Amino acid sequence: MKKLYMIGNTHFDPVWLWRWDEAMSSIRATFRSALDRMNEDPDFIYSFATPPVFEWIKNTDPAMFEEICARVAQGRWELAEGWWVQPDCYSASGESYIRQGLYGQRWLQENFGKTARGVFNIDSFGHSPMLPQILKKSGIDHYCFCRPESMHVQLPAPLFRWKSPDGSEISAFRADNAYAKNWQESAAAVPDGEDSLIVYGVTDHGGAPTKKAIAEIRTSPEAEFSTVSRFFDDHAPKQVFDGELITGDFGPYANYSAIKKLNRTAEYALQNAEKATLLAGHDRRKALSDAWKTVLFNQFHDILGGASIKDAYTDAENQLGGAIAKANEAMHFALQSLTRRIKMPGKNPDNAWNLGVWNLNGAPYAGFVEAEVQWAHEFDWYSGGICLEDGEGNSVPCQIIREKSVIPGFRSRFIFPAKLPSMGYRAFKVVQKGKPRSIPADFPLSIDTGRLRVEFSPKTGCISSVRDTFSGKTLSGDVLVPRVYTDEGDTWCFNTQGYGDVPESFRFEGFKVIEWGELFWELKASYRHGDSKLEIYYRFYAGLPELDLRYRVNWEEKHRVLKLELPLSSPCHSVAVPLGEVCRGESRADLPLGPWIRAEGVTLAADGIFAYSVTENRLGLTLLRSPIYGDLRICEINMDEDYDVIDRGIVEGKLRLSFGDENWEVADRLCNPPVVVVESNHPGDLPSEMSFCRTETQGAAVTALKLPEDGSGAILRLSEQTGAHRSATVVLGDRKLSCDLDPWETKTLRIDGNGFTETDMLER
Repeated sequence: MKKLYMIGNTHFDPVWLWRWDEAMSSIRATFRSALDRMNEDPDFIYSFATPPVFEWIKNTDPAMFEEICARVAQGRWELAEGWWVQPDCYSASGESYIRQGLYGQRWLQENFGKTARGVFNIDSFGHSPMLPQILKKSGIDHYCFCRPESMHVQLPAPLFRWKSPDGSEISAFRADNAYAKNWQESAAAVPDGEDSLIVYGVTDHGGAPTKKAIAEIRTSPEAEFSTVSRFFDDHAPKQVFDGELITGDFGPYANYSAIKKLNRTAEYALQNAEKATLLAGHDRRKALSDAWKTVLFNQFHDILGGASIKDAYTDAENQLGGAIAKANEAMHFALQSLTRRIKMPGKNPDNAWNLGVWNLNGAPYAGFVEAEVQWAHEFDWYSGGICLEDGEGNSVPCQIIREKSVIPGFRSRFIFPAKLPSMGYRAFKVVQKGKPRSIPADFPLSIDTGRLRVEFSPKTGCISSVRDTFSGKTLSGDVLVPRVYTDEGDTWCFNTQGYGDVPESFRFEGFKVIEWGELFWELKASYRHGDSKLEIYYRFYAGLPELDLRYRVNWEEKHRVLKLELPLSSPCHSVAVPLGEVCRGESRADLPLGPWIRAEGVTLAADGIFAYSVTENRLGLTLLRSPIYGDLRICEINMDEDYDVIDRGIVEGKLRLSFGDENWEVADRLCNPPVVVVESNHPGDLPSEMSFCRTETQGAAVTALKLPEDGSGAILRLSEQTGAHRSATVVLGDRKLSCDLDPWETKTLRIDGNGFTETDMLER
């Protein structure tokens, strides 16, 4: 006879077709019901744990929270979810999933005296292959999910060992029937002689298991009230699955690129702030952990997946903006407290300004930097042309470009090549000489940067070929051409398997030269499609193996998807996933995309593109799609109704095409460029160039550097990036740390006055 482990649960969406304040009201009623059922039935067990939701109760009904604490202590209320929320598991960074566990588990420990053993992530739209490592190192030994269903991904068994590329394993269970209308329907689908976990309870908007369901379970000889952990304790899965779990319901991978981009901006801002405050000796842990929790809340799968209503995104954008502001404030306070101590290369009255240029990434920076300075317009300080000198007196060429303001003689903006140490800075002095800005009238159809040779098509406005003269690699045939496809999918694409087959064309309207010089070129191509306008700015840099695209779309279409396409000779490619990479092949449906993808021998990195498709002869990067907000196509709707559609209005982003080999570094340089501090002349106790932290091992990256949540010292996270065994060495100030890394392994090191020790991702 089969045994059914009955899990009383509420699949609760803090945000979805409602805003968080409405959800807060409904969850109070839900928890009241769950607590009442416990009072009525001594065997009933409830499983739920979402820290920000508990915070709502703690702030609105303290007495109820005390009841919950008592039931947790008795074992009647299982803390089944060890993360902050049930997040989208592809669009965020690996560090964010670490923080889901860090802040989720810490909150449970601080408020209930215990942590969770599992993550009950039943509704997320796919699960990254690196999650087993992150979960295991966060004190989690089991994982329960629903999507992707068996029609999308075949698993060896519902209960299996899930193995990540570094070798970490956890137990995992796919609850295929989690959304059955009643628990008997779920139970009937379980084969005779096979035990199973059965989820029951009212879902989505709150509602605990009902009296009727509890009474029915009591009459079943196969069913017993249980916990998720008990099910996993009683069963040791033997079969192993070592792939990623991608759902065919691909809409959430592409939806609402703006909210995904804002999340990525917040992730970088918070990590920059943590590094800067640690280096400066500032303790901003409380402010930054609060900001992290705001970001983590908005990684909830229906928010980050673009599946919520329009009004919910007003809240999300405000909250993420607030987190970014807190992070940037902490970072700038820290950087300027350090920059004031740098011995600046300038001297009065030779020059007015210096630059302290900071690189907060874990790898050295070699690229171009933009800066802007203010002149005293009452005096003849500036008469045209600028160059730079570093602390050793070496001349650094620069090029005047258009300033952000439009007041002549007030400010000057310029671009210059710079090599910056990892997690450090380099100082320059601004010298008044050089060539002023000039723009040619005619558009050149070919550009030679000294490294790349680029040809444009006068017919399509696209790059027709680009050749790296160093490696000999060439891309040709309308490189990154914009195309529009019909999109009949609902918000989630539950009702479709892909987009339309025949692309709709853009009308090319012409070129314009924006910047032209010896170091930097910027050209604009303009297009129209229907009522929409697209502008693509191509940016080229002297001597670099890469070019940038900056796109701006004013989108007014419905039920369409916009892609930038690259011709392929083979569908095989590799793509970033949180804390790793995977190799994939052809897919007509959109797939999730991390910060970079590599195909045809080039790396494409983006700050606002999160989905793509690959057919036999083209790669299609999804800039945006425009389904109706919250359209769960369970009935016929009037498609001509004036519904709000996703991604209407201005959508902007950056894309980098690189012939270099360092995939993750290309993405970091694009998404997290150097920070420029404009500084006056002054002496200081710090040299004109310095690295606070660097790796001496190629293929190993410092992915986080922060103060510990408790105590003194530092937390350093080190990740293996290429799939090889290596002994990694990190130099932190005057200390050198070495440890061994397995392929794709991430280690967390706690550093104090006695040296360093490896710890888990909870910093225990």
